Amino acid sequence: MENKSVEIKVGIFVIIGIIIIALFTLFIGRNKLQFMKGYTLYTTFSNVAGLDVNGPVRIAGVEVGKVTEIALVEDKAKLTLVIDPDVKIYKDAQVEIRTYGALGDKFLMVYPGTADSGLLADGDTITNTLPEADIADVIRDIRGVTASLNEALGGEDGKKNLKEIVSNLKETTTNINNITAKINNGEGSLGKLMNDDAIYNDVKESTKALSDVAKKIEAGEGTIGKLAQDDTLYNEAENTIREFRKSAEGIQEQTPISVMSTIFGLFF
Repeated sequence: MENKSVEIKVGIFVIIGIIIIALFTLFIGRNKLQFMKGYTLYTTFSNVAGLDVNGPVRIAGVEVGKVTEIALVEDKAKLTLVIDPDVKIYKDAQVEIRTYGALGDKFLMVYPGTADSGLLADGDTITNTLPEADIADVIRDIRGVTASLNEALGGEDGKKNLKEIVSNLKETTTNINNITAKINNGEGSLGKLMNDDAIYNDVKESTKALSDVAKKIEAGEGTIGKLAQDDTLYNEAENTIREFRKSAEGIQEQTPISVMSTIFGLFF
């Protein structure tokens, strides 16, 4: 009897210990953020579905805080954030709700902004929130597109149109293959241009000839080369223009006197 009594007492003690540990764990899990040091920021979203209290706040993938409270204010969700005191977030910061993977847990991603806009202090609000693509909206859009395709391609007319499109694609592909084969075989003007080395050699020789002519002109060979390299022609042209200008100026000075002489001869 004494052994059974001891066993019962031990069992009761173990059960009480398990209950205390469980309650302590739940208490710490729900209230651990109350002991977290940092400053408080607020932000507001129109929809925070899937984001829970104690969810992480991250910058560049690194956890810098927690979501300590989610409250409904009018028709929006107001989030209370506790941020590590060593982390600086600025007034032009942006925040969005992100998801781990495609269907994972949600967290808050913060883009801290620039120092020129000024620091956010304890109790300030991050006003720049980025909308999250709701998976339900995405599925709804996919269903809408699917329904539109089904309407366009469904029925006898849709099947007929689809067959015509496939037939046209096959015909176009066949034509392209035939043209490519002819070009590779050197058929037609384009095929000859692509496969005849004589055209390449002619272009190469013409380029070489032009290069030789340019070298001769630069060296002063031939008539064009002498004209290009000899300054005599330039000097003679400059002198001719100068003499022409002098003659023109002389004519302009003599013209009024000649007119007066003609008028005087008419009357006398």
